[in-house]
Amino acid sequence: MGTLLRTLAILALAGCAATDLPESTTDVDSRSTVPDRSLFTLGPSDLLYVSVFGEPDYSPPATGVRVAPDGTLSLPLLGSVEVEGKSPEELRTLIEAGLTGYLREPSVSVAVMDYASRRYFVFGEVKSPGPQVMDRPVSALEALALGGGFQPGANRSDVVILRRHGESDVEVIPFNAETPGPDGLVQVHPDDFLFVGKAGVGVFSESIQPYLQGAGYTMSQIASVALAYDRLYN
Repeated sequence: MGTLLRTLAILALAGCAATDLPESTTDVDSRSTVPDRSLFTLGPSDLLYVSVFGEPDYSPPATGVRVAPDGTLSLPLLGSVEVEGKSPEELRTLIEAGLTGYLREPSVSVAVMDYASRRYFVFGEVKSPGPQVMDRPVSALEALALGGGFQPGANRSDVVILRRHGESDVEVIPFNAETPGPDGLVQVHPDDFLFVGKAGVGVFSESIQPYLQGAGYTMSQIASVALAYDRLYN
């Protein structure tokens, strides 16, 4: 941790001489205001309702079945099925294909009862900080509202979305929640990190580090975020 703190301190000093706007560490620009449901693939802890038409003995319980931590789903006849990263429609097709060895022209339906694996994080000067389950497309402004709104003294004009790309790169997406424009309608992605700083504070707060680490950020990504944050608030 000592090495990380020294790195952050160096980056904080470098950020003081930087421009007013944040800079991503990647050339990727994934911002979009068009809802994209392809982001809602299945993952661990999702609760699914799977039904085989006309074959109740081969259907899981009506209360649903949870995807296991390893991304698999236990189903009658088929056993353990890999579902992580698949859409509900892809899973339906996979199950039907697997059941053809046991049933004639099986008809399967798959519905998501709880998208527990898809979440984003809202931290900083908001009333209800923490992870939020994402069960539908959510815009940046909606994400803040679901975080309970702003605390007094929040810097509403310079909110950032941090979006990881690979092991080291972070895309920084700033938007103004004080006078919302199209930038506030950018769709939030699963695992995005929304951060609201304090107005008038221009030094990266060490308090954000454990949140970023808890959200799965690497040390290099945290250091990149420190620089981006200082560039935004200095």
